[in-house]
Amino acid sequence: MNKVKIITDTACDLTMEFLTAQGIGVVPMTINFPERSYRDGFDLSRDEFYRLLGASHKLPTTAQPTPGDFLQEIQKALAAGEETVVITISSGMSGTYESALLAREQVDRKEKIGVFDSRTASLGQGLMVLKAQEMAAAGLGKNEIMRELTKIRSRLCSVFTLDTLEYLQKGGRISRVQAVMGDVLNIKPILEVDKEGRIVPREKARGRRRAIKRLLEIMAAEGRELYNQLVTVGHSRCEEEAVAFAEELKKLYNVKEVRIGEISSTVGTHTGPGCLVVFFQGDRA
Repeated sequence: MNKVKIITDTACDLTMEFLTAQGIGVVPMTINFPERSYRDGFDLSRDEFYRLLGASHKLPTTAQPTPGDFLQEIQKALAAGEETVVITISSGMSGTYESALLAREQVDRKEKIGVFDSRTASLGQGLMVLKAQEMAAAGLGKNEIMRELTKIRSRLCSVFTLDTLEYLQKGGRISRVQAVMGDVLNIKPILEVDKEGRIVPREKARGRRRAIKRLLEIMAAEGRELYNQLVTVGHSRCEEEAVAFAEELKKLYNVKEVRIGEISSTVGTHTGPGCLVVFFQGDRA
């Protein structure tokens, strides 16, 4: 048994089957459609989420886990004699990190609990969960894992493109006129997550193929030792493109390992289908 229990939330976009098999504790984000609320990954599958998203005229909202959700997982670990490292979605995107901190305040043995703000989401957060679980399995302690995660976070880059501006418009991030004009002109935004863990625009590309090519070019310019790292690729309903993108990474940059996963409800609510995102370690501006 590991002496450190890794806990995360469903924004990490690793599958529930994998998380369960690895013994990683997981708490759900909540997705609120007009007719009903769902616990991401627990009673809402990715297939059902994207079906509901396409049928809904109103964008669903997302809600962070409660401190009680985290407390339940933390108490299980403490009862088993384990330390815990809780890895959350970026505090720049959600209040989940604060919920985990509040949960820690409710236990006596606070020194056994580390709460880590990933300052990213999706499979960037998932990459950190994978690394933390690997370190825990190797016998590293809570403080060692937290230190290593801090190093990874300082180097973690992410860039992504969207196939449509519709969901940015529905979420109030851009105007309807901007969304319509962008789609008419076949403009594809390229965005990134900044050092504070917030999604920010980076540039624009004309057409999907050019946008995906730019992701590869950005990796070439900013990635470091791609041949010696795990790179994660997330997608929302565009698996074929994600697989082809992963093959290009291996061919062009001899990437050591690529893990592909589908974006779940928490992030998919804001991107819609057709999002392609890559997380890698390199130089951050």
